[in-house]
Amino acid sequence: MNKKNTNKINWAKVDAVPEENYDYDDAPEVTAEMFKNMTVLMPDDTKKINIRIKQSTIEFFKKNSKHYQTLINSVLDAYAEAHGKKAVH
Repeated sequence: MNKKNTNKINWAKVDAVPEENYDYDDAPEVTAEMFKNMTVLMPDDTKKINIRIKQSTIEFFKKNSKHYQTLINSVLDAYAEAHGKKAVH
């Protein structure tokens, strides 16, 4: 979605629809091209932890951003929100 178009969206009306009423049948399949056009939201709070991540995954994120740890966090955050596991900020 283009940022300039979000000003025209009635977010209160969108937020009023219960998630169980969402109809995902017409939703497009997420593609690699979509990820190229997405905006990364920076996290507002973090906690330092130790985690094991495949070397190839780390190399991918390092190759695509000097802020690779923040990018990894943003991807995990988006995944959690998409699966209803996290409250929207």
